[in-house]
Amino acid sequence: MNLLQPLPLCRASHAVADALVATLDEPGAASGCVLRGLPDEVSWLQVRADRVGDVPPGRLRQVFGGKLLYTLRSGDGQANDLNRSRRLLAAASEGYDLIELDGERDIDSDLLAAIPPEQRLISWRGAPASASELTLRFHRLSSIAARSYLLVVDARRTADALAPLLFLRSTGRKDITAYADGEVGLWSRVLAAHLGAPLVFVGGAGASQGPSDGPNPERMIADFGLPALPAIDRICGIVGVSASKSLSPWLHNAAYRALGYPGLFLPFRVEFFEEFWNEIVESRALDQLGISIQGLTVSSPNKESAAALATIRSGATLRAASANLVFRRGSNWVSTSTDPTGVLANVDRRSIEGRRAAVVGCGGSGRAIALALSQAGASVTLVNRCQARGEQASRLLGLPFTALSKFRVDGYDLIINATPVGSQGDALPFAINHLAGDAVVVDLVYAAGVTPLVAGARKRGVTVVDGREVLLAQVEEQFFRMTGLAPPVGLVAEMLGLTAMPSDRIA
Repeated sequence: MNLLQPLPLCRASHAVADALVATLDEPGAASGCVLRGLPDEVSWLQVRADRVGDVPPGRLRQVFGGKLLYTLRSGDGQANDLNRSRRLLAAASEGYDLIELDGERDIDSDLLAAIPPEQRLISWRGAPASASELTLRFHRLSSIAARSYLLVVDARRTADALAPLLFLRSTGRKDITAYADGEVGLWSRVLAAHLGAPLVFVGGAGASQGPSDGPNPERMIADFGLPALPAIDRICGIVGVSASKSLSPWLHNAAYRALGYPGLFLPFRVEFFEEFWNEIVESRALDQLGISIQGLTVSSPNKESAAALATIRSGATLRAASANLVFRRGSNWVSTSTDPTGVLANVDRRSIEGRRAAVVGCGGSGRAIALALSQAGASVTLVNRCQARGEQASRLLGLPFTALSKFRVDGYDLIINATPVGSQGDALPFAINHLAGDAVVVDLVYAAGVTPLVAGARKRGVTVVDGREVLLAQVEEQFFRMTGLAPPVGLVAEMLGLTAMPSDRIA
């Protein structure tokens, strides 16, 4: 059996979400230039009156051609119920297309008499709840006739976002939106659209939106292809504390769309990988949605746990105690690391043997790279700021260690920066004054612009491999391992070659 045999591609036609809803949450954002700058795909504007005050809809319609949703969050500073009712009624009479009514607070008969069902969005927000609890909650909400219903839970961990999706799938209705709020719940916000939710709420029309408002519409469109909704039956994703800022969804989903692959690549913000593994992966929880997980890329601080939990682990994975990729093969999960690929694909392997290499950073990436370079014949030294962590890596790999405070670049042919230093464009991970002219510097960090290390090394005329080149090699291997397919030739390289890299993304 060929374990890498491509899966059959989905040929279903694309659907389109009913509405991509941008959020107006900052008073200054009501200006014409901000609203005119919203992408054409945004068809609704949610006006957070609890943050921006009561903006006349006529003023908004002069600069925004879509529909308007008036929201006055409960508990966000309203003086009293009487004042709240007055504001809701005024918004309805002034011509907002939809008025969000709190299903527990706004059931006053006078309000319902003045706001017709076709102008109502009945909502509930609360703590994590099971799918059955949400069903009971909806039965109470649906006693109030409305155009649309919204149920949002406040996610604290990844599994909290599963119940709204199970509830949404069980209803089979097209007038319910349900998802988990916050950065932890971002994946459910995206997947809910594929399960029939008519509204996709994003941030966007204001610079100060919090995590609960979601990424701006440009990112939701670029990363997930919204509002288009291709048929999917499988997902891959990135797991880590900074998953929501990764470039991976943007890159992988673009390749999926180009190939017609029936998958979706999602960000999972996870601090404790073992918890995520048990509750989402091992439990096969997403099977209840008709979706399977095919693979996961893994970022800090989860690489050690990923290496330990997979069914099949390579010798290198075990020795370095690090994996940044787990992927399904039949009933098994395989763990490996593509961190070495990012380096070895950009360095002439024939020139490695016998060369002196320094790997700065003894985290999961650094250990995997150091081991691969050593196995390729290089004389490798580990470098780390924390003495204890560096010495632990040294014992694990059987390689010499030197503290960062004592490290000098002279004498090394190949120097790898496997730390996050430089991602904010404000620091060097180590002094580069004495770089040898024939040295090669590899920076795993990629940022909005050139990192200080890359800029400084180029200024000294040495060969440099920057983070985008490393990322390209890793993404192409990860894509193949998870799907059994190669991404379209040149697509990922072209995307990473754009001059404007989003400034809020990190490795």
